[in-house]
Amino acid sequence: MIALGVDIGTTNLKVCRVPDGSVRSVRTPDDAEALQHAVRRLVAELSEGQRVDAIGITAMAETGVPLDRELRPLTKLITWRDQPGVEQARQLDPVELYARTGLRLSAKLPVVTWRWLRETQPALLARTRLWVGVPDLALAALTGSYAMHLTHAQRLGVLDLQSRQWDQELLEYGGLDRLPAVVEPMTVAGTTPAGVPVVLCGHDHLVGAWAAGVREPGQVADSLGTAEAIITPSSGLVLSDVLRQQGISMSWYVDGRHGCAVSGNGAAGGLVEQRLASLDRDYTWLNAELEPVGVPSDQFIAPYPQGRQAPAPSDESTYDVTRPVSDPAEEMRALVDALSFHARWMAEEQTRLLGIDWQDTVAFGGPVRLGGWMTRKALASGGRSFAVLESSATAAQGAASMAAEVVSGVPAEPLQARRIEVRPQDAETWDGAFWHRFHKVVS
Repeated sequence: MIALGVDIGTTNLKVCRVPDGSVRSVRTPDDAEALQHAVRRLVAELSEGQRVDAIGITAMAETGVPLDRELRPLTKLITWRDQPGVEQARQLDPVELYARTGLRLSAKLPVVTWRWLRETQPALLARTRLWVGVPDLALAALTGSYAMHLTHAQRLGVLDLQSRQWDQELLEYGGLDRLPAVVEPMTVAGTTPAGVPVVLCGHDHLVGAWAAGVREPGQVADSLGTAEAIITPSSGLVLSDVLRQQGISMSWYVDGRHGCAVSGNGAAGGLVEQRLASLDRDYTWLNAELEPVGVPSDQFIAPYPQGRQAPAPSDESTYDVTRPVSDPAEEMRALVDALSFHARWMAEEQTRLLGIDWQDTVAFGGPVRLGGWMTRKALASGGRSFAVLESSATAAQGAASMAAEVVSGVPAEPLQARRIEVRPQDAETWDGAFWHRFHKVVS
């Protein structure tokens, strides 16, 4: 069976073909029509000479565009990074929003963007027939119809998680209720003119976790890139305000059966890249300096240049990414060690609050190619199993595999991850005074 997976990320649009693993990639356009054209072109390239049986779509969340009566875009894509509604976000009650939607209040939520449009560009909002996200645009490009996956609908900020229905009060606040129909997970959302079934697979971080085999409570996914997301499936939804206070969002998982907790760290791979640039070093140098791995650095770093999202959210800046240092190698080892301990802290807090026994972690994303960093993460994980998924298109592969499962009815095998082996005595060293020092100081 041949399936294609479409992954629309903040930086790149990728299409992957399974089982052979062929990938096509372009920069993600900032224009809706250009995005749709790129999706059609890459799908056509990978379909040439092939009998494609299924297509899956995954994408970033909180990014969309208003369409007019002819379904033409009224603006460029409004991304999760733009966040025009900072003032409007202050009008919502964060406790009430979390209780209904499972989301931490943020200016990146589309409901806040709609309110901003309502207050600053009411004529544009009045012309809006439909608000769609980027995966919805991809679906329409391939099938001619619009729909929205549950895990993207819940990131709008207007979906009641318990009922899986739109919250009328939040829709009225945003001033926009013209949205695509929400499709249930693991179902066919439409077909191409050639009759190929197309499946909306959900939020890209979650699809990557599913592809990595993180599908049951006790497993943790570490989606590592410019930012880092820790993803923990749970047996059901938990909407405790304690989770909100710790900066943890709650949602449905991509399978539609499990709940899912997500913690984010905006200062991960991007922070490492910034620091390397400030020190005039590159990744080849960094990888050499991170190996061989011994004990953690004696130098302590709290790696939060713009505050901390989770756990224990804080606006305090605790790291100057440009400050001069006498020993760049030790600085970078200390920074990577601190980021590794912080990932453990996020996972421990999530699983503790959900009452889950954290057993193992699978990491995926660009930085997994840095062996020294991954060994440090394995050592910092408290003796739990730690594996890496060495794929340049994890989410796209996951979307293809999920679409194949939906169409064929045959459960998809997880992508093959490689376990990082560490010596027990080394793990005990990292789990001792170094971990306790980090945890005590930052918390």
